[in-house]
Amino acid sequence: MDDIPVDVKLIDIIDYVGDSVRPIREGSAVHDAKHIICIGYTAKHLDCVEISGYVCQSSHPNQIPHKVELKLADSIDNWVLKCSCKAGTNRCKHIVACLLELNRTGKAEYMTCTSATQAWGTTKAEKSVPWGAKPIAELCCVHCPKRAEPTDAALKNNILAESFSRILRGR
Repeated sequence: MDDIPVDVKLIDIIDYVGDSVRPIREGSAVHDAKHIICIGYTAKHLDCVEISGYVCQSSHPNQIPHKVELKLADSIDNWVLKCSCKAGTNRCKHIVACLLELNRTGKAEYMTCTSATQAWGTTKAEKSVPWGAKPIAELCCVHCPKRAEPTDAALKNNILAESFSRILRGR
């Protein structure tokens, strides 16, 4: 399946949020920080499109991301928007960030149930966190040369002693 056009206007987002500026401000910050891991449509009907997205937790980026479910219809009165976050509101920053992404791209690609997180067949200890931070040395594009280490213990001690005395002399 290909990309589909998604017409989410900025004025619709503002109308949906209502009088509060906070969700727009915080949702924009989440979007600009590129915390949206993936977003795409899961179903397309005559009267609406269903979209799922995963957004990193701002306070705990290494934990499981929030799942955002958007059911977008032609009229914002018929929108049904949900997020798994603790905010408990359908106007949270994660939903707004996803709406802003759709507004800016104007499209959504098809997302299957396996496009996002997949947990079957692995234990909790084996499961890796693909969205978590990693040390630079673990990145595939980084190749750290190995330092040559003397195999002779006496030679290694002499090198360390000489280096230490140079540091103390200031040379």
